Amino acid sequence: MIRVGFAVAVLTMAFLSASCSNLATVSDVSIPRLLTPVANAGFDDLIKQLQPFTEMQSLRSWSVYIRFLDAESAQRYREAEAILVLKRPDKIRLVVQIPVVKTKLAEMVSEANRFKVAIYPSDYRRFLIGANDGDYSKWREMLGDKGKSALVSARPFHFTDSLMMRPLNFNDQKYHYSIEEALIEEPDIRQTAKKGARIIRSFYVITESELSAVSSAPSIVRRKFWFDRTNQNRFSRQQVFDRQGVLITEVDYSDYKKLNASMTDLWPGVVIVKRIHDGYSARLTFSEERFEVNPDLPETAFLLENTENLPQTDLDKKN
Repeated sequence: MIRVGFAVAVLTMAFLSASCSNLATVSDVSIPRLLTPVANAGFDDLIKQLQPFTEMQSLRSWSVYIRFLDAESAQRYREAEAILVLKRPDKIRLVVQIPVVKTKLAEMVSEANRFKVAIYPSDYRRFLIGANDGDYSKWREMLGDKGKSALVSARPFHFTDSLMMRPLNFNDQKYHYSIEEALIEEPDIRQTAKKGARIIRSFYVITESELSAVSSAPSIVRRKFWFDRTNQNRFSRQQVFDRQGVLITEVDYSDYKKLNASMTDLWPGVVIVKRIHDGYSARLTFSEERFEVNPDLPETAFLLENTENLPQTDLDKKN
């Protein structure tokens, strides 16, 4: 009887051992793995990558391809051509037009917290005037389906900080900077990846916080700068927050290249500006054609008048 019990025990152990062996060798590519190698960098080295954006005084690109995406109406606009002009501290002009024929779709300017937007051939022809810090969400709701348009939602200043960043405030005691690692899980889109494979990508994140004037109040996160450790610590994302901590703008940067033979710094060939709460995003693709950094720009470059006699709406005036 003892021998029978012993035999049963041996068989049971053998079965469990085989089962555990099978469990241990099951392959699951959906289990995320850290993408390697990852690069190391110090705070100062990362900050240097922001200098082309923070030290630039002006920019002019005669050939930017832009594509708007509407989240609310689930529409993807055809790619248009644009002329983009920027000058510190906060001047911007964006002209959106149909490629080849150069028919204008929209023009936008912004300066000193005021903007003007001219919308040409569309369901909503209009000349809009407003404040950069104004909340016009209720006005857009009143427009119904016409308000669910990227051209209606887009504002020129949405692109200003994306390309011509405000300098960092190292000499202002009310600003604080910190650095940390962030690990983001995402699908593995490499050509050699198996179907369903996932990876974990490592980033350095520098956070800019503004200290409150009231000692008992929390500090406010104003900006975050992301650097991809799997791509030589390349600056890859900027996040901008309002004073309530709401993420108002997220910008992705990729495809760095020399867009001008005289440039010493690389510039992102693709910039994606996301305005999630405004229901749209825009993809800007820069080409090597007539891309100028720090050109001399006349003040007239940022003037926009209602020369087409479009119906005009001052968004700050009560009807």
